[in-house]
Amino acid sequence: MFPANAFHYLLVFFRVSRRLKSRQSRFRRVYKIVQRIRIAFILAITAVTVGMLGYVLIEGYSWFDAYYMAIITLASVGYGEVHPLSDAGRLFTSIYILFNVGIFAYAISTITGIFAEGGFSKLLHDFRMNQRIEDLTAHVIVCGFGKHATEVAQELSKQGIPFVIIEKKSEKIDQLQYSGHLYIEGDATDDEVLIEAGIDRAKALVLTLPDDADNLFVTLSARQINHKLRIISRAGNLADEVKIRRAGADHTVVPEQIGGFYMATLVNKPDLVEFFNLLSNMGPSNVVFEEIEVNRLLPEMQGKAISESGLYQVGRISVVGIRYPNGQYQLNPPSSPVLHPDWHLVVLGNAEQMQHFKQNALSQQG
Repeated sequence: MFPANAFHYLLVFFRVSRRLKSRQSRFRRVYKIVQRIRIAFILAITAVTVGMLGYVLIEGYSWFDAYYMAIITLASVGYGEVHPLSDAGRLFTSIYILFNVGIFAYAISTITGIFAEGGFSKLLHDFRMNQRIEDLTAHVIVCGFGKHATEVAQELSKQGIPFVIIEKKSEKIDQLQYSGHLYIEGDATDDEVLIEAGIDRAKALVLTLPDDADNLFVTLSARQINHKLRIISRAGNLADEVKIRRAGADHTVVPEQIGGFYMATLVNKPDLVEFFNLLSNMGPSNVVFEEIEVNRLLPEMQGKAISESGLYQVGRISVVGIRYPNGQYQLNPPSSPVLHPDWHLVVLGNAEQMQHFKQNALSQQG
């Protein structure tokens, strides 16, 4: 354990810090700790080096004796002199103590303080988390960590979808540190922060920022960086929803509108709401409801009728709908339609059936 931790300390101190200045938004915590350690080490080494040079040049000490004399002088331990000092040596020692003992004490207290505060543990935690973020691909970026983003994070975790959260408020960062989620401390409206979150490698962006203007701005920036990105944005009202969609969002959600519809439907159709919850994977449901591209199916299944493709036999799931390229859906399709690569199938099953379907009916290249 110790050698591994020591290796990580050296790696963070000597290699990673070279790129921190250009990427401070993600590495801000790491950067601050590394800078404090570096300054403390430089001050301590400088103080010892000045003393060594003084005793070698003035008193003619050997380098080892000069080092020992500098250390006991700065530490003020009260040991005797290595060799009797001349008047010039005593004058140098008195000046050396006055100008350097405070610096040396600051350096030592800074280093020990970081150890006592658990700074090295936090440093390693941030470094390892940043490395994990750099390795993400086809992940989801969630901007903001408010009440809506908390629900988003829970659902993504439940579905096993990798994601990273961008948040700039310090009180939210404190919550994220104990949540176990990957996160970046920074402003989502900054293109550099989006790039550090891997937006060029991400498959989706979820915007839950409280200000619709920020959501619109991030939508514009994200769409320019990654035109294939699926963007889902929160909107405070219908007027802003239209603007965000025009900016490039694929989907917009107005929480108040959905909440009102949900409560009104519960008045006389509570069973229907429960069924929707079942299909949408909300809560502890074991039902999985997914949309699969036909071009992800095994090659031998494509270009055949559903009944002849072997989809039901191999997949052990139910096909409840087909989405055509024009966006139209056909519910409860018959078994006669020929599967075209540009179609999407809406399939339904429990978690075990869906896992079996993905393993046996989908191409590994998909």
